[in-house]
Amino acid sequence: MQQRKSIFNRFVFLSIVSTFATSSAYSHGPRYTHLATSAYLAEDPNHNWTVEEIASGRYDDAFQTIDEPIPNLNFTTSTYWVRLRLTNAKNSESDFYLEVARPLTNVINLYRERNEKAQLLFKAGDELPFADRPVVYRKFVFPIKLAPNDTLDLLIQLRSDGEVISLPIKLWDQQNFNGFVQRENLTLGLYYGLLIFVVELFLFFAFVVKQRIYTYYVGYVVFLFFMQASLDGLAFEYLWPENPWIANHSILFFSAGSVFTIMLYAAEFLRISQMPKWYRITYRSLLAVVFVCIITSLSSGIAYELTFPIINGMSLISLLLILLGIGWNQKVNKNVNVFFALGFISVLIGGIVFILTNFNLLYSDFLSQNAIKLGSAAEVTFLSLAMVGRYRYIQREKEQAQKEAFENLEKLNALTREQNALLEQQVQERTAEIEEKSEELAVKNKEIIDSITYAKRIQQAILPSDQVIQHELPNSFVLYLPKDIVAGDFYWFEAVGDVVYFAAADCTGHGVPGAMVSVVCSNALNRSVREYGLTDPGKILDKCRELVIEEFAKSEEDVKDGIDISLCALNTTTNQLQWAGAYNPLWIIRNGSTEIEEYKADKQPIGKHLTPAPFATHNISLNKGDTLYLFSDGFSDQFGGDNGKKYKSANFKKRLSEIAQQAMENQKATLTQEFKAWRGEMEQLDDVCVIGVRV
Repeated sequence: MQQRKSIFNRFVFLSIVSTFATSSAYSHGPRYTHLATSAYLAEDPNHNWTVEEIASGRYDDAFQTIDEPIPNLNFTTSTYWVRLRLTNAKNSESDFYLEVARPLTNVINLYRERNEKAQLLFKAGDELPFADRPVVYRKFVFPIKLAPNDTLDLLIQLRSDGEVISLPIKLWDQQNFNGFVQRENLTLGLYYGLLIFVVELFLFFAFVVKQRIYTYYVGYVVFLFFMQASLDGLAFEYLWPENPWIANHSILFFSAGSVFTIMLYAAEFLRISQMPKWYRITYRSLLAVVFVCIITSLSSGIAYELTFPIINGMSLISLLLILLGIGWNQKVNKNVNVFFALGFISVLIGGIVFILTNFNLLYSDFLSQNAIKLGSAAEVTFLSLAMVGRYRYIQREKEQAQKEAFENLEKLNALTREQNALLEQQVQERTAEIEEKSEELAVKNKEIIDSITYAKRIQQAILPSDQVIQHELPNSFVLYLPKDIVAGDFYWFEAVGDVVYFAAADCTGHGVPGAMVSVVCSNALNRSVREYGLTDPGKILDKCRELVIEEFAKSEEDVKDGIDISLCALNTTTNQLQWAGAYNPLWIIRNGSTEIEEYKADKQPIGKHLTPAPFATHNISLNKGDTLYLFSDGFSDQFGGDNGKKYKSANFKKRLSEIAQQAMENQKATLTQEFKAWRGEMEQLDDVCVIGVRV
């Protein structure tokens, strides 16, 4: 607590010192002469005039006298020309500095007029690197040397890219100017030192408290720092002296950023979510406009030019909207932080004073240059006091919350002890009940497992034996890996004379439901061949579909299960193959080749379908050594590998191509190892059935 008080007192002390130092730094009053009212001004909105034409007198009628010591030419992209005559009435040579325009002016060229000719003396402006300035200073200053009793006619060219052109024209004695710069640097150092101190202090608070309002506040002060440094020309001098593009765009970018962050900060402080809907909508709409201005500040052309007046308007509107929110909070909740309110009132007063001096309704050279700084310094001081107060309030809340939490913990511990005693008795009673139920569940579980195991024996009984398959198709293998004890995938085999029928089928689901469907579907295949004497694979599938639908129709429930199947009829004498498929394809690898010849199945299952059609039979001539592959989707759909992805059909094709010329038993072993290695520790997702037959 003592450390926090020390930080608070140090901050208040630095703020007071900064305020008095700012006043004392200018107490001596600089010695210079305002020359604007002795000059003449002309506007060239289309940038058509040349300096030669002006020197020749062609546009003399366009020049008008200036009535204000510091004329304000508003937001403009026009070129302005200023005529000025300097006279040295002394009998000795005199050296002066001529200060012209604001640090943000893009083009400032100084010419000497003589005998209707113009001689370029100096070039300056934000479009040139900082080192090219005739005097290394943040503002635009030109050295002027006047001979005894000499007269110098000057022509000044000015242009901006949409920013306000303010036109102070001051003639300085060089010695007084150097003294003024020293005092000015002290003041600027105190001002920017205050901002840096605030950033460091509240970065610490943001780290400790971890609330975004402190982050928003630090962001605002950082943007304010760079905005003022850009306005003062210090950013161009010290940060990016070789990059005029950044110098031109920085003021607009940091101005928009400061408005955006102060609005985010104020929204958090005022708890805008609790304010009226119209206020929230207006506030967020304004935030969106300011965000767009941040983007357009980095653009060029008309969008960039329009951003100058828009962001100036948005800064005023946002300030008034925040003050309106302060008033609403005070009226409704009676909880407005005085320092928070004073901060925004201070910056409003500074802005008003700045505007009054710009329009010469209030004349003060000091205020015209420093009203915004004084207002923002007071704003940062008051807002920082508000944030320190908020931190102390949070700490008090935290301490109170900890005290209440400790008291509640004591009550909870007492209640816990009472509950533990009661629970211990209940646990003993429940444990006895659970043990009894566990024994009952173990008995029931054993009965279920025994039933499923017996169902497996029944399912295996309807599957063709390896001996029968090997007798009719000696060069073949069946890879069959059920996911559960029983499976939805099954393989089917039937020999009629010289024709061997075989199929790989995938029934809806897996486990017990899939196994039940597989029994129905296997029976339908048997009946189609044995009872109805069908030999054409397509007609067999048609009949099989009819029998499956008829069987499921006996149930009162709407059963939509079915089969995906690949069915072959191979004449072992002529090597002629007939094939039909329901969703599952047929792959053939010819003898001596690694390319897979794919026959695609009909896009309909053995079961109910919206638009059923007869299954197509494909007639295929085979040669000795050709290899056929029939399969379900369980192999290619398995997840695994290093990244836990699907094996996929493309990888399955590639693997079969690599092993197609091996012995069939070796192929089965290779595929079994491949599947297990790919699956790894992951769960098997589906049943796997792969049949390989070599002619």
